[in-house]
Amino acid sequence: MSLEEKIVQLTKETLVDLVNLRYNKLKEENKINDETEEFLKEVIQMQGILTLPPSDEEMDIDVYEYNDNSGFGTEIRFLWFDDEESPIVLFCEAKTNAEKTEITEFYIETIDV
Repeated sequence: MSLEEKIVQLTKETLVDLVNLRYNKLKEENKINDETEEFLKEVIQMQGILTLPPSDEEMDIDVYEYNDNSGFGTEIRFLWFDDEESPIVLFCEAKTNAEKTEITEFYIETIDV
């Protein structure tokens, strides 16, 4: 599995944890902190119930490598609420070792429109 595939997999797993309200698990894995958790809960609550898209094909995950080689950013466009696609985007970040052979850190950056 390539590094990019691993990042996509981590992003999917993170979304599944969010949909299933596993905030404690996300905190234990250092994917969110208290501040991020509060913000996520607030945004999600305003939108409805976060749901998974009907198929993996409809889960659009983009991966971008930062120009300064500090890591990668991922975007899930677009999140689904109450089984309807919304304009909300989940942004995650992955840090890697210098050789870009392993992920050293992965976390939710923010959620936004």
